[in-house]
Amino acid sequence: MNVASLPQMSSRSDHRLPKFAHCPPTTENLNFVHLENLDFSQFDSESARPQLAAKLLDGASRHGFFTISGHGIPEDLYDSQVDLAHALLTIPPEEKLVYETTPENEARSRYTGFKASGSQKNKQGFHKTLDHYNIVANNPSSRKHPSILVPHLSQTNDLINYFRHHLLPKLLTLVSMILDVPKEKLLSTHTSSLEGEVCSEYLRYLLYNPRPVDGTGQPRDLCLGGHTDWGSFTFQFSQPVSALQILLPSGQWKWVQYLPGALVVNVGEALELLTGGIFRAAVHRAVKPPPDQERAKRLGIIYFARPPDGQKLEAIDSPVLRKSGRAQPPDQNVYTMSEYLHARNHGYKRLEFRKVTIVRDESESSNGSGPSQKGREDM
Repeated sequence: MNVASLPQMSSRSDHRLPKFAHCPPTTENLNFVHLENLDFSQFDSESARPQLAAKLLDGASRHGFFTISGHGIPEDLYDSQVDLAHALLTIPPEEKLVYETTPENEARSRYTGFKASGSQKNKQGFHKTLDHYNIVANNPSSRKHPSILVPHLSQTNDLINYFRHHLLPKLLTLVSMILDVPKEKLLSTHTSSLEGEVCSEYLRYLLYNPRPVDGTGQPRDLCLGGHTDWGSFTFQFSQPVSALQILLPSGQWKWVQYLPGALVVNVGEALELLTGGIFRAAVHRAVKPPPDQERAKRLGIIYFARPPDGQKLEAIDSPVLRKSGRAQPPDQNVYTMSEYLHARNHGYKRLEFRKVTIVRDESESSNGSGPSQKGREDM
């Protein structure tokens, strides 16, 4: 991952698409969670980086969610991707059939193409109001795409590369500061050690249509049930339609608030394993929007970052993990990324880590060396 040399992003296309109009933010008084915000415009400042690491530690260990502002993705690139996502996800159903993912790929967590028809009507009685289209990150042109997407693939690839080669390495650098290890150790967990090694990272265009009414004449409350992600970090653009909720350690669900122009980022299970459970893979869900947004479309662009298939998901050799007693996982089985995806798809349960809070030693971090950590049990 070369953080320094990034390709110039092309934010315009000659193939114009209809504009998608977001609805206004809700005016309802919702129970919002307070998330730490990392201003990445400060990342290149050596003096500011320790504070960014401290905020990441607090957000990732407390909630498993945080936001990023100043990320550098041009607004017009995002706007054009939103227009593309809506145009793509609203093509006729018969055109989607050709590009649907296969049951074999779903079983291997190789999510490509449109969501399979009818697959939303199995669990918890969901209707097909959720649709999405997935594009593999390491070779977006490796499969055929709908004709409406093809002229815009270069822009889509620009966005994927920005997540992969710019934002992800910055986050991993901050993780290395938290664990007190060289940044190369963390970067190596997301780069291929073998030529051509497969990685299952992907970009998703997502559309929630307004919920159908049930027998009482009211829309169903739940759009997507509570779950954790299986990779390292999940990036999504903050959007005005309120629906995302996260489950706090107290057992309370809270709403994620719209932050214009920001990214909402959550921790996945792979990173939870690599950090010995210091970073928390938070359970989250999508619910019916508040009354003033109930009939609005909710459009999302999400990037799922994962280690390559061959990466072992075991705790990083770190003095911080050793001091806090997290060098050894609760389960002695060590899976590679691909093995873990297969296991989770076939009933393997997520590990439960004992609660340990990592606290900063202000006297040491004030020297600019980054946050130092001590472990303590949460009673």
